[in-house]
Amino acid sequence: MSAAAAVMILAVVLIVLALVPLYLAETIHNPGAGVMLDSSEGVRTVITAGFSSGLLLVVIGILAMAGEFHHNTITATFLITPERRPVVLAKLAASALVAVAIAGAASLLTLAVALPWLSAKGVGLGAYAGDIGVVLLAVLAAAALCAIVGVGFAALLPNQTLAITTALVWILVVEAYLLVSLAPEIDRWLPNGASKAMTADSALGGELLPMWAGALLFAAYALAFAAAGTRRIACRDIT
Repeated sequence: MSAAAAVMILAVVLIVLALVPLYLAETIHNPGAGVMLDSSEGVRTVITAGFSSGLLLVVIGILAMAGEFHHNTITATFLITPERRPVVLAKLAASALVAVAIAGAASLLTLAVALPWLSAKGVGLGAYAGDIGVVLLAVLAAAALCAIVGVGFAALLPNQTLAITTALVWILVVEAYLLVSLAPEIDRWLPNGASKAMTADSALGGELLPMWAGALLFAAYALAFAAAGTRRIACRDIT
C-alpha cells in the first residue's frame, strides 16, 4: 500500500497545484458566476479547492481494507488477531489518520498558493480568518470520513479492483451525472453532495445543505458503511 499511497499523495499535490490557480482565475475573471473573490464565499471556495481530491481519500480507505484480500494476507491477519472487529476498527482509525494527514498537507499547500495571491488582489485576509479556520477544520473532518467510507465499502466488497471501480463509477458517473440529471433535487442528500456541503463548496450555492447538516449527513453515511462493513467482516468466512 505504500507505493499506492505515494501515488495518491502525488495526485493530491498535482490536484492542488492545478485547481487552486484555476479557482482563483475563475473567480477573478468571472464575477458574474455569483461568487466575488473578496467575500466569505469566494475565500472559502478557493481554500477548499484542494479537497477536490476527496475521491482519492475514499480509494485510500478501500486499499487499506481490500488490500488484505488482494494480497491474500487477510487469513494470517485474523489468525494472529482472531477477534475481527478490532482489526476493522484499527483500519478505520489508521485510514482516517492517513487521510487527515494528506488533507492537512494539501490544505497547507493550498494556503501557500492561495493566500499570497489573495493578498496581492487586495483581499483583506484578516477579515476572513474565521472562515478559513472553519473550512480547514471541515476539510480535515471530511477527509477522515471519506477514508472511513472507503474502508467500510471495501469490507462489504473486498475485491480491490471491483471496489475501486464501483466507487469511481458511482461517484463520477452515477451520482455526479445520472442521478443528478434525472432528479437534481436529491444531490444534496447523496454522499458526494453531503461532503461538498461539509467543505463549503459555494460554487453550487443553494443546491447544497448547510455545512452543519452536510457534516451530520456525511458522518451518518460513514458510520453506516463502517458498521455494515464491520458486521460483514465479522460474519464472513475467511479462507
